Amino acid sequence: MLLSASEGRHWRYEVCEHEDGYLVQMRDLMTGELDDDFSTIFRTLPVAFAYAEMSAAYERYAACELEQIEDEQIEIDVEATERHFIDLSDRLHDSGINGIVIQAWERESQRGAARLLH
Repeated sequence: MLLSASEGRHWRYEVCEHEDGYLVQMRDLMTGELDDDFSTIFRTLPVAFAYAEMSAAYERYAACELEQIEDEQIEIDVEATERHFIDLSDRLHDSGINGIVIQAWERESQRGAARLLH
């Protein structure tokens, strides 16, 4: 279930429910496709929201840099969202786990127990 979304220039950062917590995933605004390499799972919802906001702000900032547009508000947004994410993450002890790591754990648990013979 989609709980929230934060938009950058080219990507939308979606916060969704996940069996292990809250998933932040990145969706292309033009094609609607998910980026399989970008996903992070957080234990707490406030940190997931803050991460999505920070990611969108960074992307807007990077787009302005590439287009050589100066916008002080975008720089202020990046700094504010980064501080907010770091503060929440530190207070709630939730730095997130990369989704690729979760997928690897799930694949390994499905393989079953490996036997080690001496």
